[in-house]
Amino acid sequence: MLVKRYLAKDMQQAMDQIIRDLGSDAVILSSRKIRKKGIKNFFKGQVLEVMAAYDPTMIPGAEKTEKAEDLKMLAEKVTEINTDAAIKAAELSREQFDHLDKRIDELDEVLKDFMQKFTHIKRDITFDYSKDIEVLLCTLIENQVREELAHNIAREAETILKKQENVGAFDVMEQVITEYLGPPSPIRIKRFKQKIVLFLGPTGVGKTTSIVKLAADFAINQKKRVGIINTDTYRIAAQEQLKTYADILNIPLSVVYRTEELGDEISAMADREVIFIDTAGKKPVDEKHHEDIKIIIDTCEPEDVLMCIPATVNFASLREIIDSYSYIDNYKLLVTKLDETKYRGMILNLSWYTKKELAYFATGQNVPDDIEQINIEALAGEILGRCV
Repeated sequence: MLVKRYLAKDMQQAMDQIIRDLGSDAVILSSRKIRKKGIKNFFKGQVLEVMAAYDPTMIPGAEKTEKAEDLKMLAEKVTEINTDAAIKAAELSREQFDHLDKRIDELDEVLKDFMQKFTHIKRDITFDYSKDIEVLLCTLIENQVREELAHNIAREAETILKKQENVGAFDVMEQVITEYLGPPSPIRIKRFKQKIVLFLGPTGVGKTTSIVKLAADFAINQKKRVGIINTDTYRIAAQEQLKTYADILNIPLSVVYRTEELGDEISAMADREVIFIDTAGKKPVDEKHHEDIKIIIDTCEPEDVLMCIPATVNFASLREIIDSYSYIDNYKLLVTKLDETKYRGMILNLSWYTKKELAYFATGQNVPDDIEQINIEALAGEILGRCV
């Protein structure tokens, strides 16, 4: 008997090859998954190796000779020796092969990750980045910063480094990011002047919860006289949430079912230093909602408009939300659900795309603790991967 090796994608393909080559009398000795040798096969999947034993005199069309019996006996002895050796070698090396396959798979992932980063860096072939800037550029992209924006920041930082000595790449890029973010712009109450704050944003971004947090902060921590007006009559849950907290905080709450009533409700809260107005969240293409918001703005003339955007959205969704409110000129940004993602690049994307000021972060569900004014310097460091 002789032994022949076959490589196939599965057992059925191997069987077809063996029957075609050796005939139906061939015997399968062993089968296992292996990876082909060679660099070109490094990233390819495994194949099936099948060892088949056969009698050369039994192959269809084979010529018989006078020495067929002698050859048959010799083949049987060789097969016996080879088979025993193959089985022993397989038993000794199977664990080593499995370990090697695992290490190759791990290396595959590392190289893929490296190539992805390399592609990001070299995509801008018109600019020669230093090693330190390349590393920080990769960090920006990993932190979900828009590639176009990341390269803009890297180029500005590289230009500064070439002109100034004794400055670090991290500090320079952190300063560039700080300038992109701009100064924070929280709500500021002027003495003897009422402040009206309008909240906007799509459904489910956390507008109502953010209003409750800010109302509690101004009422409890800043000792201000606060009022709340709810124009979102579509969601009963939002009404109940506002009512519950308003009762606990002893804050007057009014519900407006028709926009024509809004002016009267504002007048009824003339003694309030700050009034928060909640609005309904609708689909971006809802034209009726656009008209309602315009009427509310014209009626209440808010000094501050806070646009609530969740930190969990990708850039395409962010752009869709912002574009749907393009009919509103002036607003500030309140980033919600910051506790639900580890990435901070979205905030930089948001500031860059809207060219609007950042006001607050909402970082959880606790009232009033989980809302804070934005610390621009700390945020820039986080975007660059600094742990704070």
